[in-house]
Amino acid sequence: MTLPTAAPPADVRLAHCLLDAQGTVLSAHAPDLPFYAASTIKLHVLLAALRAADEGRLDVMAEVPAARTFTGIDGAPFTLGGDHLEASHPAEGTAVPVRELLVRMIDRSSNEATNQIAELIGLPAIAALIDSLGLRATRMERLIGDGAALAQGLTNETSAADLATTMLHAVRPGPGAALAREALGAQRIPVIATALRSDVPWGSKSGWVDGYRHDVAHLGEPADPDLRVLAVMTGGLAQDEADQRIRDLVRELCGDLAA
Repeated sequence: MTLPTAAPPADVRLAHCLLDAQGTVLSAHAPDLPFYAASTIKLHVLLAALRAADEGRLDVMAEVPAARTFTGIDGAPFTLGGDHLEASHPAEGTAVPVRELLVRMIDRSSNEATNQIAELIGLPAIAALIDSLGLRATRMERLIGDGAALAQGLTNETSAADLATTMLHAVRPGPGAALAREALGAQRIPVIATALRSDVPWGSKSGWVDGYRHDVAHLGEPADPDLRVLAVMTGGLAQDEADQRIRDLVRELCGDLAA
């Protein structure tokens, strides 16, 4: 079974934002254009969860039963299935540490882990994190696969500028930064990194659904003053073409790091 996500765009759209370690914009095109976020919204969920842990509202070492059934916006349960499931995710009811859910949400883009973390901290906590970072185009209004919420027009959106800013905050020194860097550096579905030399340190969060392909990555060690963060968002392209456009942009903007 394939659960609903979002309608693909009718036109081709591309946007990017490249920041330095201080957050200065080095290059941008349509950086504030909102896109359906796909799995890049999981980066915001991660930061909200790490903030909750720092404030004592979430114990990342606690174990919880793995779940794939969640509560929709209408109060009714819905169960993830089909393409929404990640093959290696623990079986429903299996005890799993919250910390592992956070990593799985990023490194293999587990929808089950994402929804479970979002339910543990609540969508208002994610909205508060988004607001505190000053993000202008980002909103997470529903859990992944919540058809009732989608029918009401609720969605998850972000922009290239917001993604780049969020990544920069994720890897800067601070509570939870080590966990964030670990998860981002273990990324199993990279796009930007496939255009980099093998000796360039990186961490990323990509996203894809029909018609949308995005990636955001830090290029270089987080403590390096030459650190750069690149976010690229695409709409209206097949995945292979979108990936090639992203790699071409990496070579154009960060040629000194490119393979």
